[in-house]
Amino acid sequence: MPHKNKAAIFDLDGTLLNTGLTFHTIVNELKSELNEALVDFEPVRKFSSRGATLILKNCFKACSDQEIDDLKYKFLSKYERRLTENLVLYHGVELMLDDLEKKGIPWGIVTNKSWRYTGPIIKKLGWDKKTNAIICPDHVSEAKPNPEGVVLAATKLDADLEESFYVGDHRRDIETGKNAGTKTIACSWGYAEDDPTHWGADYIANNAEELREWILKK
Repeated sequence: MPHKNKAAIFDLDGTLLNTGLTFHTIVNELKSELNEALVDFEPVRKFSSRGATLILKNCFKACSDQEIDDLKYKFLSKYERRLTENLVLYHGVELMLDDLEKKGIPWGIVTNKSWRYTGPIIKKLGWDKKTNAIICPDHVSEAKPNPEGVVLAATKLDADLEESFYVGDHRRDIETGKNAGTKTIACSWGYAEDDPTHWGADYIANNAEELREWILKK
């Protein structure tokens, strides 16, 4: 039987891309429109991997559910108009991905962000030319922590799950990797809501260089 690849599969927001910066800008635009005090980054950061509703509920605590729904419509409209503007990768991510490519290690992405928002970002970054394994909830029957997305990405990368990695910045990502049977790497940056040392990940990376080293060495 032909040998399968060792692959690196990543979460997107909070792991490779600091989308929370854009979310923060939009939240404060909405605050300004309502003549409310602006918020710091932390209330936005903490929920940036959990979707617009939780971000807004955390930042507009006095609003009713209907008001949150109205704000969500405005939030997503603003985000869709600017989602490819000022994309900020975490420090060292681009070099890490380039190095994995040079070392012959295929990589992909499994995200809970819909393709409607993920696709334009991937194309803007040119990643659609570097991997065919970009998996969104649109492509599977269940989103993370269900392992279906990671298994599908591994199939596209011709990867051995046991030799491969799933990497993320949230407890849910580590659960996803374990459910899929991969090795897991927790990122200490991003949108974690609690201490990554408590997630049971196989490895913890504090920066993209450490992430690269774990993938190449193991």
